[in-house]
Amino acid sequence: MDLPVILIEDGRSYEKRELQQWLQNNNTSPVTNKVLKSKDFIVNITLKNAIEEFREKQVKAQYCEKISNTLVVKSGGLPQQLRDDERYPQLHIKICVFGDRNVGKTTTVKHLQFQERISKEIYATTVGPDLITLHLDRLFEERYAVLINVFDIPGDFRHADMWQNHYRCHGAILMCDVTKPETLKSLANAWFPTLKDRGFNKFESVILCNKIDLAQDSEDQIFKDAERFSTKNDLSLFYTSALTGENVQTMFNQLILCILNNTILFNQLKENIVVSKRTSNKNEPSILLDTKNIILSEKTKGKKKAEKKSSCC
Repeated sequence: MDLPVILIEDGRSYEKRELQQWLQNNNTSPVTNKVLKSKDFIVNITLKNAIEEFREKQVKAQYCEKISNTLVVKSGGLPQQLRDDERYPQLHIKICVFGDRNVGKTTTVKHLQFQERISKEIYATTVGPDLITLHLDRLFEERYAVLINVFDIPGDFRHADMWQNHYRCHGAILMCDVTKPETLKSLANAWFPTLKDRGFNKFESVILCNKIDLAQDSEDQIFKDAERFSTKNDLSLFYTSALTGENVQTMFNQLILCILNNTILFNQLKENIVVSKRTSNKNEPSILLDTKNIILSEKTKGKKKAEKKSSCC
């Protein structure tokens, strides 16, 4: 539909031009076939806005998919040639991976870090937030160097309060295991609501239905529930296998692009550059003193002795 309208008498929505064409030759409802006393109709504003929003998302998704193919994320800190703060301001992006235990968070993070060099070993349960550092191999907008910190958050939600500072992130990866429907329910009922409550007012997030290599049937209820959850909360949905690496890098590239193309988050990242510069300037000494030529008054000497006596090892 381009311009949906509601035929007042039957309450149904139609494309305007199609309804007009129908009413020129008929005096009945196109759906119920009942005779109409009135052919009046009004624009369905709600549906019109939903269609426009959907089309905008489609354009954005196509753009992100196209650009993400040229985006290269590499492991480690920024290379030496991009560490010139004055020439290349640094954008520090924080991304956290949330979800229950054993859904594959650590393996996904390791794949981002090592890619095709990832070990096939089974990783131990994460007991504290693990951090890996990544970076873009080229400047964003030919000006900004981009550093990415990815935190693997422990999967026991009972201890989630211990890591509450990590909810304040620019991007969130919400992971579930397609072989365990309860892990998706945990995202919907615990992790995501807490993220919205304690995180930034604006952040980008995606849902990862992991372990699709172990899925028995693509028509399982968990896939339908995941699509419903992602649609309801306006989240991108990916089906991945952390073990084989399927869709992992594609998901991550698109998440980075969404963050950088989000006006609010991008401005926040730029503001952090200014704040960090101010902080570093305050910490730098403005005057260097020659300690050999300092003469303390009696009052100052007494104060220094008192401080020395009251100090503790």
